[in-house]
Amino acid sequence: MNRLTASLLLLALAVLTGCKKQEAFEMMTPPEGTPAANAPLQKLWPAPAFTLTERSGQPVSSETLAGKVWVADFFYTTCPGPCPMLSSRLSDLQEKLAGKDDVRLVSISLDPEKDTPEVLQAYATKFKAGQNWLFFTGEKAKIHDLAMKGFKMSAVEDRAQAEPIVHSTKLVLVDRSGTVRGFYEGVGADDTAKLLADIDRLLQEKPTP
Repeated sequence: MNRLTASLLLLALAVLTGCKKQEAFEMMTPPEGTPAANAPLQKLWPAPAFTLTERSGQPVSSETLAGKVWVADFFYTTCPGPCPMLSSRLSDLQEKLAGKDDVRLVSISLDPEKDTPEVLQAYATKFKAGQNWLFFTGEKAKIHDLAMKGFKMSAVEDRAQAEPIVHSTKLVLVDRSGTVRGFYEGVGADDTAKLLADIDRLLQEKPTP
């Protein structure tokens, strides 16, 4: 085997290894919110049930969200990457949703061992979160299952890396009946206008049993 052939084989192996690593970080690419402005929003799958601890220190279940339209994200307070941008997007969304009491924002920590209710309270204050923006912590294994199995969003932990938890930055839209209806960019491309329009559409829908 000559030197050129060996170099090409090593390059191909590096590319393949990189692709496999990327696949590990993304469980799947969720469908986008809706293909056309006037098309009905898809009903994707039932949002997973959960009981977690809110920043108030009180246990709160997903049943309290019944009858509400809600937007969820996964984050952690010490995230060195996209989480501050994700939370800023939600803070902006909160301002635009002022007066819509049937809408909730739900932020769930992927690092619950560090993100105690007290830590979440301080983080929420930093982003001027109101009473309709909930912050949750709880048992780590359950939360990671909630992200990956329930919402089908990536969440991979590797404490040896500079960014110890690599996760999806999508925002998830859930209707009054607890059905997932769409995914939206939380960082980068601004899907806020599209998300707000879809929230308004869901507020006009009647919940189904």
